Amino acid sequence: MRPEDLVFATVMLPLLGAAFALCANMFPKGKGADTVEFIGAGIGLLLPLIVLANVFPLVTGGNAIEGVIGSWHEGIGITFSFDGLALLINILGYTVGIAAWIYSLGGGPRGPAFTGIFLIQCAALSATIMTNDLFNLFVCLEIMGMTSYVLIPTSRKAGASLASFSYLMVSASAMVFFLLGTYGLYRLTGSLSFQGIEAGLALLGSTQRILSLACLTLLVSAVAIRVAIMPLYGWLPDAHALSPHAVSAVLSGVLIKTPLFALARILHLLPEGTKIGELMSIAGALTAVVAVVIALSQRDAKRLLAYHSISQIGYIVAAWGMALRWGIDTPEGLACMVGAFLHAFYHALFKGLLFLSVGTTVDVTGERNVYLLRSSIASLKGRGERIPITFIAFVTGALAISAIPPLNGYVSKDLITYSLKGTVHYVLLSIASVGTVASFIKLSRIYWRGTKVAAQASLSTETTPYWPRLVAEVLLSLLCIAGGVASHLIIPVVSDLLAPANVIAIANANLFSTDSLVKTAWTVASGTLLFFAATSRPGSVVLRIVRERPRDFHGLFISFALGTAVLAGYLLI
Repeated sequence: MRPEDLVFATVMLPLLGAAFALCANMFPKGKGADTVEFIGAGIGLLLPLIVLANVFPLVTGGNAIEGVIGSWHEGIGITFSFDGLALLINILGYTVGIAAWIYSLGGGPRGPAFTGIFLIQCAALSATIMTNDLFNLFVCLEIMGMTSYVLIPTSRKAGASLASFSYLMVSASAMVFFLLGTYGLYRLTGSLSFQGIEAGLALLGSTQRILSLACLTLLVSAVAIRVAIMPLYGWLPDAHALSPHAVSAVLSGVLIKTPLFALARILHLLPEGTKIGELMSIAGALTAVVAVVIALSQRDAKRLLAYHSISQIGYIVAAWGMALRWGIDTPEGLACMVGAFLHAFYHALFKGLLFLSVGTTVDVTGERNVYLLRSSIASLKGRGERIPITFIAFVTGALAISAIPPLNGYVSKDLITYSLKGTVHYVLLSIASVGTVASFIKLSRIYWRGTKVAAQASLSTETTPYWPRLVAEVLLSLLCIAGGVASHLIIPVVSDLLAPANVIAIANANLFSTDSLVKTAWTVASGTLLFFAATSRPGSVVLRIVRERPRDFHGLFISFALGTAVLAGYLLI
């Protein structure tokens, strides 16, 4: 099989698996239908990993598999490029996807329809990161969005349909602007491929150049709202908090990051990419701080995790933006890009783990309020957990997101802050880290012993098996530990896939130095003090003001217009 055909198996296999899963509806409910559905899931989630293992040697050392779909002429057909970045994003997507699907067997939603839509989303993810064509990128982002709109309300929670509709309206509106930007660049350059746009922009006059900046602004703003950067984050908390736990894990861990790395493909080719990267990095650092403050104020456990998704995205965007600012071909830029991807990957693991473990806890206890829920370990034991696997999984995820060594979150966060040392981003991200520690001390209270014990929910009488939840939690816990312990092996591989010339500069970074460990101890101590300050009477008043701040649908569009105007003005200066 040609390499060009092999890489497309990462898109076609999930679609084939989705077809199998949907065909399960043709069988009577029972083992026959379940068998067909499981075969579809195996085809769509496991076989792509085998393909990725075979593709790996072909994309190391900075190599890429490129071509045109359907053997069309390059100027007519849709071009694609499967490189190290595409490989890494696919590994991220399928790893979290497997764990989330396993969890859904016990935590819901389940069934052929869910599996089919879930696999279509996986196929769109793979297509998004390997496309080299702007219009095709628009199509892939739309498919990712549409599958998300459908999956969010499957939790059947109050407000889930409204959250899905809000996401639909905001995202669809943003993608209209993305389409306008695409049309404008096509009119100016006569090309939709990234390389064709780069060549066409180099020939434009000053007046046309201003128009091209306006088009580029529309593209970046549309992606920024998908990534949920401040102030374009308003759709995310409800969507993630009200989704089924398995869907929350995928939305938070994978889908909100993929557009960012897809955008990097075109920005890396354009002169304006450095300015956009610089502004986005500042927005990312501010996002990390603001979102963690809002997260600390939350009462709903899953909403707290949703705001932390926004905060952690801030780390990724801060490093991603500075990588574009400095250039990925420089040691500093590569360190930032490796840190951005590793944190994207590791965040997918530990945030997926947190959504699943906290999701299991609130299902078993029937309570989501972190101020009311206590003694969850006893409730979980009553559900049959003789070994408190869910609690251990939560602790693993909480320590990882708080950057406690030797877990994976420590590695990725330390690499980002190490790369940004001496900048204002370093200060802001350090403050955000303190807030993260305080937030998860607060959230951990749901497992403390206390007089406030939630009533048992109906989960104890459900017919769905409980063990798939625990399997998914154990899998993600082990990956969180392995990601930190094996960091000295993982970092060189990731840097080699992104830019092999600078492997040594990254591999020699001493992430477990005395300075880093002292900084971690300071962060934990400061976070503990912040937790006590936040739970004091004055602190509770401040947090209530933050939590009850006005939020409405119109504010999302005002924020989008404001963010787009700021970006346009920054590029024109």
